Amino acid sequence: MAASSWVSLHPHFSKNAFVHTFGRVSRGLHAKPSVTEAVYPPITPSPTAKSKSAKKRREEAYHNEVRSAATVQEKLRLLTKLQRRKYVLYPQTFALNADKWYQHFTKTAYLPGLPDALYLGGDAKASEGTSKASPVAGQHTSAVIDSDVSNELRSLVCNALLQEKYYMEKRKPFLHREQEHLVAPFLVNLVSGVTTALAKYNPVLNMSNLDFGPQVNFYWMRGETTVPRGHRRNRVDPIRFQIDDKPHSQLRLPKQLPEFMPLEETGFADVPVINLAPDLLPMFKRQYDNNIFIGSKVADPCCYGHTQFHLVGDRLRRDKLIKSNLADQIEVGLRANAIASLFAWTGAQAMYQGFWSHEDVTRPFVSQAVITDGQYFSFFCYQLNTLALTVQTDLNNPRKNMCWGTESMCLYDEIKDGEVIGWNDNVLNLLVQFLMNRPNVM
Repeated sequence: MAASSWVSLHPHFSKNAFVHTFGRVSRGLHAKPSVTEAVYPPITPSPTAKSKSAKKRREEAYHNEVRSAATVQEKLRLLTKLQRRKYVLYPQTFALNADKWYQHFTKTAYLPGLPDALYLGGDAKASEGTSKASPVAGQHTSAVIDSDVSNELRSLVCNALLQEKYYMEKRKPFLHREQEHLVAPFLVNLVSGVTTALAKYNPVLNMSNLDFGPQVNFYWMRGETTVPRGHRRNRVDPIRFQIDDKPHSQLRLPKQLPEFMPLEETGFADVPVINLAPDLLPMFKRQYDNNIFIGSKVADPCCYGHTQFHLVGDRLRRDKLIKSNLADQIEVGLRANAIASLFAWTGAQAMYQGFWSHEDVTRPFVSQAVITDGQYFSFFCYQLNTLALTVQTDLNNPRKNMCWGTESMCLYDEIKDGEVIGWNDNVLNLLVQFLMNRPNVM
């Protein structure tokens, strides 16, 4: 009776509709939900909130924006647009034991000696002796430099040494500028002369670009820190790094050098783990534009590195370190210089190809370096295997960057009465091996 009176009060509600509605409610206790139920949009955090979910949403939106960039230039602009204070890492540094710190910052494992794939003969010492032919570098180089070419190269280097020695004896250089006045011109003649002489044996040198005084920059993130003060206090931020390098000269190629080691076999090496803040190295923060640059623009066809040449500064010369009772830091400084410079150069090359921390490299990038003070030479090879160095991307990343290097080797003992005394052919042979390295496909 009550139901009928209720229906009579609602003229637009028929009896069939009443039965259907309440019957569906009663049957809904045991029936499955309807497929046509309303679907509501997901609840997303505000992009301006301070919560962790909001921060994660902003990061995902930023990563998607970088992935969808139409050009490499646009991708580099997006990766470097956020201006925060960052640690400036100097390749040539006064800091003690900097090589261990630099290995941690770049996730680089250092191995003494040179990779077997670089040269024929298995070991750099195989070229010792007075053989008339020197084995030449290159995994795919079977040519052998005969004794006539070796004598030509030796004469070229000796003449460059004697020329600079003769002119520099006429006037004493300015304070702390001896390397710039004496060794830098010698290194110019050495690099250009040896490269030109070997161009007919290694055709890739004819297609390369030789830069003098280039600028190399690289920006990356490694580790996390809590903001101690300011309006962003207690925020968790990635630790940012910047390398601004100025090698003496460098060779760039249109093709990539072959790998020294397969990408999957780099997990065996150990990288030092340092849990201290970079301020204790010491390193200092600065705020200026983030830069990623290999020494040429993105459109340059010679976008792959071959060999860099670095000149040791006056304040880090061997004799001054020995005088300051820091002889044990001579090789340490050379290793730190090689790790920082080659990581920056190869990392920038990889980013020129569109790779970054959240889109890791699919192939290794290889570069070489020669570091000298004019008398002692050190040789280094570097293979970049990963750019995934942030906390999120490095969580389950077994890859490690690899660096090989030699102890410093003396090219000559002294120059006396217009003659070079104590000449060491092994240094010249290693230089030839580096310059004869070439890509798989010409």
